[in-house]
Amino acid sequence: MQTFVFVAVALSVVCLAEIRRDGLAGGLGRTKNATPETQRLVDSVRDEIIGQLPLGYDREQPLQLTAVSYRDQVVAGKNYFIKVETGFNRYIHVRIYKDLRGDASVTSVQLAKTLSDPIEYF
Repeated sequence: MQTFVFVAVALSVVCLAEIRRDGLAGGLGRTKNATPETQRLVDSVRDEIIGQLPLGYDREQPLQLTAVSYRDQVVAGKNYFIKVETGFNRYIHVRIYKDLRGDASVTSVQLAKTLSDPIEYF
């Protein structure tokens, strides 16, 4: 009986530590530096991102879309909230939903962000 109680308490501590480290289940995870995988995700929906930008937004030159940092959220699939540099020290936040089959689509784009703006749910 004492062994069972000890194991149950140990598992509870591990679970609580994991929740505090990465946030609540269904909530946004901590901010992480962008990875090559994050950049590939941005590249895969490039046309959708550009389609949600206002006409004339940096259209004088080919638009650079460089993933800088991101947060993720586990849902029925995964939401990625990504800070993207568009060149000339300009930033946007992009929310990309990736379903359980791996198909990605842009859900929302926020304009006029800075490098120091936190990535929040939108």
